[in-house]
Amino acid sequence: MTEAPCHGTPATPPPGLLRAPHRPHPPGARPAWRAARAVAVLLAAIGWNAGATAAPPRAAAPAAARAPADTPLRIWHCWASPGEHERSKVLARHLAQRGLHWTIEEPVCGSGNGALSAFTQRFQHRQPRPAAVMTAGEGAPPLAAKGLLLPLDAVAREQGWEEVVPYALQDWARFRGHWIAAPLFVHSTNLLWFNKPLLDRLGGTVPDTWDELIALLERAQAEGIVPVGIGADAWETSFWFESVAAGAGGAEFYRRFFLEHDRQAYDEAVVRRIFARMAQLRPYLRANAASRDWSHASLALQGKALLQMQGSWLNGELRQRGLEAGRDYLCPRFPDTQGMVLYIGDQVGFVRHAPVAPAAQQAFMRMVMDIDFQREMAIASGAAPARVDVPDTGADLCGRQAIRDLRSANMRRTVLAAFSALSPRSVQQHINDIVTQHLHGRIDDERATARLKDLILGTGPVGPER
Repeated sequence: MTEAPCHGTPATPPPGLLRAPHRPHPPGARPAWRAARAVAVLLAAIGWNAGATAAPPRAAAPAAARAPADTPLRIWHCWASPGEHERSKVLARHLAQRGLHWTIEEPVCGSGNGALSAFTQRFQHRQPRPAAVMTAGEGAPPLAAKGLLLPLDAVAREQGWEEVVPYALQDWARFRGHWIAAPLFVHSTNLLWFNKPLLDRLGGTVPDTWDELIALLERAQAEGIVPVGIGADAWETSFWFESVAAGAGGAEFYRRFFLEHDRQAYDEAVVRRIFARMAQLRPYLRANAASRDWSHASLALQGKALLQMQGSWLNGELRQRGLEAGRDYLCPRFPDTQGMVLYIGDQVGFVRHAPVAPAAQQAFMRMVMDIDFQREMAIASGAAPARVDVPDTGADLCGRQAIRDLRSANMRRTVLAAFSALSPRSVQQHINDIVTQHLHGRIDDERATARLKDLILGTGPVGPER
């Protein structure tokens, strides 16, 4: 059932080949991805087809008119870590090129979970800023439903967003048929980050299958190497569960059961297999998590643990620490999820009635999907660009892999929402509880399977509010 990876994908295929023939089911979700703050965790980078070089990209839409010289601008955002600060610097530099001056402000929230409430509170106090950076699904649809965001349809048509933005991202950037947010980049969660020197001690082979992963963890433990660096936060374990679920069930089961909550898709044998695999991980995920949160779970980064699971934002953090993908760390897809991209990402919404010249907002709107800006923002964030025709110039091994994987998955319709992060918060909390209870042996596979079935089939699908 596993989607096979697509090898030899052209660096910049013709636009018509970047699309699946049919529109995918909306993967969706509403709030929150706490993991985006996971900064101190490990290492990554998987080789990519070295011979592929990017063809000249499709031209972006006509350049935006500049705003009045040195127009001051304020932006709501939640970028707090060192790697995220690099995103802010890229954003400020490109805004300045368009006559917009952004003095990088302190984040208004400490995590993705708090963004919507922070933005809403400021609206209520009549303190709107011209733009807000939000995680996909977290804030744009609810704010659009209240009439607080400007429609972006004219700019989207002018720049051809529908042709270059992956379908799954479009679902999160639209509301009632209208574009209400501009995607910034695409992060992926189904990645393992290996300490390369330690992996080399164990033979240097990245595991492609579940059995190979378990064998590698056993070998690491036998060699006296901590197999997995992990903190005690529940969402970290849920990241593991999410990728195990995608690998054990395949893309179609993952989409229909975990995202669409389709009763007809439920397969007890598959869900039991997921929890059986989680039980196999129990000795490795429990061994070193009891006394650390994610900010201390950097054993792999320090060379004291073999691997860690984090999203692609970790690549931006590791680059800031002077580490090099391919030399210090590797970032393969989680075993059996090759060909899938479980995603979250940031997007920009533009606020109605903000105290700024309309020309300034228009310049910003047009800038977000500019090819050069998308390329530099992806490099700074460790993500893939939010358009599929951006060249990989300047990207490291992990960045090039992210671009290739997104293009391939977009064609296969296997760009799928990360349910651990994009489900409604109440569902996230219940998933975290089930996974944690099972991990600690308080409930067995059978009980965990029954509880997950009741939760998934008893709640609405994961998807943006419409």
